[in-house]
Amino acid sequence: MASCRVCGHPNLPPVLDLGTQPLANSLLSGPTSDEIKVPLVLCRCEQCSTIQLSETVNPSLLFQHYVWVTGTSSTAKSYSETFCERLSSHLSDGPQFIIEIASNDGTFLRPFVRRGDRVIGVDPAQNIAKFASETGIPTLNEFFGLQVAKAIRSEHGLATAVFARNVIPHVADVHDVLEGLAYCLSADGVAAIEFHRADIILRELHYDSIYHEHVCYHSIHSLSHLLETYGLYPFDVELSPISGGSFVLYASKRGKSVTKRLNDALVLEIDSGIRDRNAWERFAKNAITHKGNAELIR
Repeated sequence: MASCRVCGHPNLPPVLDLGTQPLANSLLSGPTSDEIKVPLVLCRCEQCSTIQLSETVNPSLLFQHYVWVTGTSSTAKSYSETFCERLSSHLSDGPQFIIEIASNDGTFLRPFVRRGDRVIGVDPAQNIAKFASETGIPTLNEFFGLQVAKAIRSEHGLATAVFARNVIPHVADVHDVLEGLAYCLSADGVAAIEFHRADIILRELHYDSIYHEHVCYHSIHSLSHLLETYGLYPFDVELSPISGGSFVLYASKRGKSVTKRLNDALVLEIDSGIRDRNAWERFAKNAITHKGNAELIR
């Protein structure tokens, strides 16, 4: 990357170099199969402080045939009901039109279907999109972006809710995705973005969460900056059990009253040191030390 994925600043000094690594979830077909390896280097933008990788792998290599299926996780299936209730509480009464970006097998859309809502999923994995469609969740086999959003809006109209769970940190061109999200969301609609908490990664030394699929490690601050660029204004936040600790950030085009919960989370995030280069340098040092201790134990 020549510049920050979030703000475009050209200064991205490295924080932690984990060497050249194979791609996560890219399982080999046999012992003699060629293995793709790519540098895995964590960097920090000197302007907006967003933590991100130095390299972007072609998304087709990572996502067009995917091995993770959401419905195989009992935690995800249980949480999908809670997620539906929370998002629905921000919507008007009556049937809604719901879009999920990177919908996988449709696990998180199924509770909305049971509510009587109209749904569409969008997912690039051919195998999983086919399964979702065959099991009752209409799913477009595409990488979501502005062009896909235009097609959905043209055929189905504006959505009252668009959500993206644990996907924005995976996206190489996050600006195209968020522009598309804003394009197909109604004026009084709600966007919900779930993302792995960078402050937990920092505090609990989750260096095992660093791999090529996760190109950015967002904070509420960095994601709010991105959303506001496209006229989406955060107003609330919830906790999620996914990935060892995540946030769900809610935003709308029409500015809603910001909750105390969101204001408190922003203050705690600053206090965590997440925007401080020295904190991430300590993280890198502790990661190397922890690796060394683990090797001694073995």
